[in-house]
Amino acid sequence: MKPILSIVIPCYNSESTLEGTLESVLHQDFQDWEAIIVNDGSPDNVETIALTWLEKDERFKYYKKQNGGLGSARNYGISKAKGEFILPLDSDNQVKEDYALKAISVFTEKRNVGVVYGMPNIMESEQVFGK
Repeated sequence: MKPILSIVIPCYNSESTLEGTLESVLHQDFQDWEAIIVNDGSPDNVETIALTWLEKDERFKYYKKQNGGLGSARNYGISKAKGEFILPLDSDNQVKEDYALKAISVFTEKRNVGVVYGMPNIMESEQVFGK
């Protein structure tokens, strides 16, 4: 069945953040999605993590390609997407549970809107990198 939302997640050296990103996708209030994980030739354990998530939920899809950079990986993922709407999500970002639901509501209620984006929460550098 064709999902409404395709979440495209390019990955490179993302093993420390990918789990949190995928967890935030899994817990979306809006459930009609597919998540496309694109391994952009990452030398770390991105593939192992991604394959574990494929076993957790069939809405997760995994593709591996030669390293070409963030834009190349994102475009590759978009080319595989089946959804009506695309949510580009970096592998070190997370979305709140209601993000997809609110975004899809805007698109369906206001057909003249072409882009929806959220306000980021910036973490303190100590939280991200430690001291």
